[in-house]
Amino acid sequence: MTGAPAASVNYFKQYPLCIANYGTTKPLVPKPWATDEWTFWQFTDNGDGTLYGVESLNIDLNYFNGDTAALQQRFDLVDTPIPDPDPDPEPASKKYRVTVPSLKVRKEASLTAAQIGSILLNEVVEEIGANADRTWLHIRKMDGSLTGWSFAAYLQKVTSPVPDPTPDPVPDEEDTNWYRVTSASLKVREDAGLAFNSLGLVYFGELVEKLGATTDGVWLKIRNSDGTLTGWVMSEYLISIHSPLPEEPPSTTPVPDHSDKKWFRVNTATLNVREAPGTTAKILGTVLKNDTIPALDDSSNPNWVKIQRLDGLIGWCSNTYLVSLSDGRPSSIRQSLFPGITYLRTDVTLPRLNVVHVIAIDLQTAKLEFLVTPSPNISNILCSRVTSAFLEEFKLQVAINGGYYSYVDNTLDSTAYCPNGGVPVKVTDYAASRGKVYSPQKTAQPTIFIGPRNQVNINKMDGYVFNAVSGDRVVVDKGIVVKNLAALAPAPRTAVGLSKNARWLTLMVVDGRQADYSEGVTLPELGELLISFGAYTGVNMDGGGSSTMVIKGFDGKARVLNSPIDMGKPGRERPVANHLGLLVKP
Repeated sequence: MTGAPAASVNYFKQYPLCIANYGTTKPLVPKPWATDEWTFWQFTDNGDGTLYGVESLNIDLNYFNGDTAALQQRFDLVDTPIPDPDPDPEPASKKYRVTVPSLKVRKEASLTAAQIGSILLNEVVEEIGANADRTWLHIRKMDGSLTGWSFAAYLQKVTSPVPDPTPDPVPDEEDTNWYRVTSASLKVREDAGLAFNSLGLVYFGELVEKLGATTDGVWLKIRNSDGTLTGWVMSEYLISIHSPLPEEPPSTTPVPDHSDKKWFRVNTATLNVREAPGTTAKILGTVLKNDTIPALDDSSNPNWVKIQRLDGLIGWCSNTYLVSLSDGRPSSIRQSLFPGITYLRTDVTLPRLNVVHVIAIDLQTAKLEFLVTPSPNISNILCSRVTSAFLEEFKLQVAINGGYYSYVDNTLDSTAYCPNGGVPVKVTDYAASRGKVYSPQKTAQPTIFIGPRNQVNINKMDGYVFNAVSGDRVVVDKGIVVKNLAALAPAPRTAVGLSKNARWLTLMVVDGRQADYSEGVTLPELGELLISFGAYTGVNMDGGGSSTMVIKGFDGKARVLNSPIDMGKPGRERPVANHLGLLVKP
């Protein structure tokens, strides 16, 4: 709880304390809890399950702070054996709500199975079966019109009875207190602040009534249309019913997939990209040997191919120096972005569909300069911004999202503190930018130190601190995946890897939570991927909806290389606290 506000600490102290400390003789109890004020201590996560009646060879083992009588009293346990269940009990109804705009229903439990229909956001379906690991559910629409298999990650269990669908009440036109939810789902909290418990959810398109607001308007107290849920929500995810439907904010230009184009590989050291077909046409740029590029037009001129680079540059190349690869996008592509900086993309199918984006940086390249997002006042409270805005603001060529952060309470005036946009957010781990340490707290999380001459060390300072950004945990150590990594579900990931000789830095983003495109990876899988791209040491950074990789486009604007997914919306960037960027000096 180091560095946490006193109000937050006191809030959490009311709950039982569970501690995970490995390799210690007793639990390490944080303040303000007393030494004996803990409930469970997890002392290992690799116990032999067969000794305890389960099949797994790796289970969590915990100590309870008390005797058998205390354990029975706390959890209402009795010594009387549990009676056998009645034979063939009536199966309980299991209902789920769809959490994405559209979810495919397939004939079988497989991404390669034929699609037989779709279910839509907030639609409720009934489970009638599941595969062995419950990654797929056999579902049936409530009206019985569709039965098939859907990916379980995008279905949320409904614990309360599902009412018959009724249309939202239509408020009077002069009533200004009615709002519509604009996010896929929105938590309703006990009070105005992210530290308060969630009471429930309201969903996209649902009407809610405003009952009150904080003085800055950041939080609204609302009641849902049927009166069953009252609490506080963030106002930015609500829109007045009398406002026109909002247009999507201008999004960063995504990189086209070009899966329907022919692809070529460059087989000469340098190949000019010209404004028109012909050796006298203006040279716009170049592509380098082994670059893989899509053809926008390979038929209108017998000797020239119209291509597009990742940065958006479109022009003509002589086909004499191009080797045909495939009629669709290959599973692995490569392009030289800037001197010493190469982009690689790999599509993998096992153990699940995933798209891996990598930027490999030769740290010995001249005129490269790193930047961690600076603080405006040398404190650990920054104004949130999406990664593309960070790249454009500081005129960088490459950027990824950085470390973990938290939101600050509403006592800080967001408009005054962040006049250029964003909201105040707190960097929770060690961070520095160009010689200024603005988040000095040392935590258990690994820190990536980058010196003024681009010397990179992980968890080791080399001279004075220049740039520093912290991650989540080390996943690769001495060329081997770290053992006993947390068994987290597959998710989007951002990672940083360093080669054994410290010459090559790997920036990696794996897309996730997007069925039929990329589902995400576990931490051990992330480690294996880093090793496959030459990492000797690898760090998992902030991931999930934060994972973003951006480059400077030919037009000077940011172009997002991956498919971020904030608030369940593919392609939407999440505003985060800090980032790691790279400047290529002229």
